Amino acid sequence: MCSASAMQINQISRCLSLTLWAAAAILILTPTIMAHPATGIVVDRTGQVYFSDLETIWKLDADRKLSVFRPGVSGRHVHELAIDDQDNIYGEDISYEPATKKWISDVWKMTPAGALTYLVAPTTDPPRALTIRRDRDGNTYFIDQNNHLKQRTILFRRTPDGQVTPFAGAAYGHRDGKGTSAQFSSVGSLAFGSDGNLYLTDGISLRKVSMDGTVTTVATNLNARTSEDKPVLFEGLYGSLAGLTVTTNGVAYVADAGNRRLLRISPEGKVDVALRTDPPFFPNGVFATPSGEVYVLEVGLTLPNLTSGPRVRKLMPDGKNVVLTVVGQENGQSIGSATAERLGLSLESVLRFFLNARARTYGVIGLSFAVIISVAWILRGRWRQQTSK
Repeated sequence: MCSASAMQINQISRCLSLTLWAAAAILILTPTIMAHPATGIVVDRTGQVYFSDLETIWKLDADRKLSVFRPGVSGRHVHELAIDDQDNIYGEDISYEPATKKWISDVWKMTPAGALTYLVAPTTDPPRALTIRRDRDGNTYFIDQNNHLKQRTILFRRTPDGQVTPFAGAAYGHRDGKGTSAQFSSVGSLAFGSDGNLYLTDGISLRKVSMDGTVTTVATNLNARTSEDKPVLFEGLYGSLAGLTVTTNGVAYVADAGNRRLLRISPEGKVDVALRTDPPFFPNGVFATPSGEVYVLEVGLTLPNLTSGPRVRKLMPDGKNVVLTVVGQENGQSIGSATAERLGLSLESVLRFFLNARARTYGVIGLSFAVIISVAWILRGRWRQQTSK
């Protein structure tokens, strides 16, 4: 009987272990497949598009010829880009040095001809609040937040002479107001409008910060879904809202990556969907030109962490859109890449079922059935042992 009990315990342990591993794969796989993809995309006065794939900065000319503008370095990430009136491109690098266990960051500028200079040379101790987000007077803006502790979210301003002061925000929350009486929650993208105001995505809201520090909410509940939306696996882990741009007439475009759509928000706060994308792509960056064209950086991602892009799409003022380029598919997608993409999408569909709120119930039911079947299988083995005696 002792050996039979040990066998049964081992069987129970093995079955429960497999079940728990399956549940863990469903519940914790998602964070590992999403590592903050790039949102950086800008367009110069001649219609040339510059965008980041997280490491490499690409250039797409008016004839749709794709070339490398700034070569990438493995482990060195460029999430956002900015452009000035002289078509100079700005970016911020961030990388991790395993030997010193420190983060290295810098701020760089590249001319249209490709000449690189550093506004902040690579360092482990960068100047506070010196970023690529710059207003008309040369002040730069920086969000200081901790989304894990949720204690405070503050927008700091740095003057050209290096003075850094809190500009808006204080304790974590959501409240309109001026200066430190206002509250922010989890801030994503920031962008200046032609009106001189700073716009930002905050949780599920679009908010505006005027240059006197007054914070107002333009629109909220931007993550509300419809039957037409196709949410992705990582939605909700880092926030659904990604890239942001504001047109010359005050219309904001927000990349709602979590729901695979591009939102258009009027100055009065009216929200509609300007674009929906199909798996594996989702909009993550966006840039509006003075002529009213909107360029969208779409990231392709399928399980288990297979990339299928990025690609660039152009939306015309008349509502039509066209895909301009897909990185890695200039000469057609390889059979292996296409097969991997289809397999990844199939796995995504299965896991998405178990990840949405309603399906978690089915996941619990499935786990219960697995336990019941495991116990029944063990009892069946015990019955056979007893009848064989």
